[in-house]
Amino acid sequence: MRLILSLPVLVVVLAMVSEAATKTDTEVSSSIPSKLRELGSALEEKVLAAIEHIKQSDIPKKTRTWFSETYSKVKEKFKTTFS
Repeated sequence: MRLILSLPVLVVVLAMVSEAATKTDTEVSSSIPSKLRELGSALEEKVLAAIEHIKQSDIPKKTRTWFSETYSKVKEKFKTTFS
């Protein structure tokens, strides 16, 4: 009884798989490198734009100032605490 029920299911699955395979393996494998190049160039442009934006902004200067001020405060606090 199980075999009788599983054979039509198997036929339907095979029909779906054979119809769904529209691209061949060579078409898929030849399009992958070009898509990767497009992705890489788009990512490169975005990263370079982000780096340029950071260079143009005053974030590095503010960060450096904040770190040096915080370091000075911590250093002074240690001096007063452990002296």
